[in-house]
Amino acid sequence: MKGLICSGIAPHGFSIVAEISGEELELFKTTRDAMGKLGKVIMKDKPDTIVVLTPHGLRLEGYNSIYTSEYCRGTLSGNGQTVTLEYRCDRDLAKEILKRAVEENIPSVGCNFGALEGEASNIEMDWGTFIPLWFCKENSYKPEIVVIGPTREISLDKLVKLGEVIGRVCEKSDKKVALIVSADQGHCHDPKGPYGFNEASKEYDENILSIIRNNNLKNLLGIDMDFVEKAKPDSLWQMLILYGVLKIKPMEGELLSYQVPTYFGMAVVSYEP
Repeated sequence: MKGLICSGIAPHGFSIVAEISGEELELFKTTRDAMGKLGKVIMKDKPDTIVVLTPHGLRLEGYNSIYTSEYCRGTLSGNGQTVTLEYRCDRDLAKEILKRAVEENIPSVGCNFGALEGEASNIEMDWGTFIPLWFCKENSYKPEIVVIGPTREISLDKLVKLGEVIGRVCEKSDKKVALIVSADQGHCHDPKGPYGFNEASKEYDENILSIIRNNNLKNLLGIDMDFVEKAKPDSLWQMLILYGVLKIKPMEGELLSYQVPTYFGMAVVSYEP
């Protein structure tokens, strides 16, 4: 089996990671347990590469960032504890996705930092990448990764086309590839949260859950962007890319959990052929 083998939508709240959750350990348990299940789906067929779509990586105005560094390393700290991750990047797959995206006139840029290659060729891993990958660890096996940061400044249909490009490149690859869509939902569920309260967050989340349950990501294209701004999710753009991927490699989604333990919604979803 080669090409795309599975996918998932994974939230990235810090307290999902038990080691740094402190007093929020039990509060995030439902999502943490579901992330454990998703991690098993992602890793069960030992992917050669995991592609991660993150809203919190390199943010290039008007351009999708595609990491072409040799490494991606990161740390997360909380409640007096620190956890670390290090991955080698699949530069060949990343550069092929970049090449095809540019050919399709999808604004995208390859990104490196430090040295051109070797140990010092490294982009710091953001929490949107780190937290999903934390649940994909195995002691005896570590895949490579490709990190992509979608921009919000291009048309939604261009993001769908980027997903189609990713799908075609991965399907033609001689590698087994898993895709993780790092995404939290509405961020205005709690008046004490940093974005205040807006009823739109609940409505947005309910809409997303319906779309997921009905395996109808196409409906994401019909969401009013003024409404999205009120709900303040960081999920729409990555999920549109997922829609494009699933147009190339159809998979069925299963909602593993949904939770709003603090001010933002979190949905965990697995996708398998």
